[in-house]
Amino acid sequence: GINQDEFYPIRKGHKEYDELLKFREQTIPNKDIEFVVFFNSRNIHRKRPGDTILAFKHFCDQIGEEKAKKTALVMHTQPSDNNGTDLQAMKNTFYPEGNIFFSSQKISPQQMNFMYNMSDLTVLLSSNEGWGLSLTESMMCGTMISANVTGGMQDQMRFVDDKGKWIEFDSEFPSN
Repeated sequence: GINQDEFYPIRKGHKEYDELLKFREQTIPNKDIEFVVFFNSRNIHRKRPGDTILAFKHFCDQIGEEKAKKTALVMHTQPSDNNGTDLQAMKNTFYPEGNIFFSSQKISPQQMNFMYNMSDLTVLLSSNEGWGLSLTESMMCGTMISANVTGGMQDQMRFVDDKGKWIEFDSEFPSN
């Protein structure tokens, strides 16, 4: 269901690689960033964008100050929404020194592909989710995902048994 002509990996040597680097510089003004976490969803309560900021801060606290300075969270969402959270206020209150960047303008599919490709991890912490399209798009770009084990998101993550085989869902261990 994802157009592979719109979402695909861009690595060094790819014809769009230089354009990707320019897009990254415009999106993340800090040139010293080495690890990028990406959130691409609406700013509504069930998507948990506020929890994403708090989880990012906790992650940065765990990796230490020097590595945290080289880590960024890019949130492609509205920073404030009546159905969600004032994310700028959360950033200012809980992690003012953190590298948290907001992208709220409508962007083209090519630019969205760049977002996934400039990221090291796409995260979606929804409390309930039918599928989680941003996770699928991220995987199409070769970018790792992290999500809650809920709804359709769990079907996109590889769960293996103690022998390394894909878990077979059944009535004892159901998927959705």
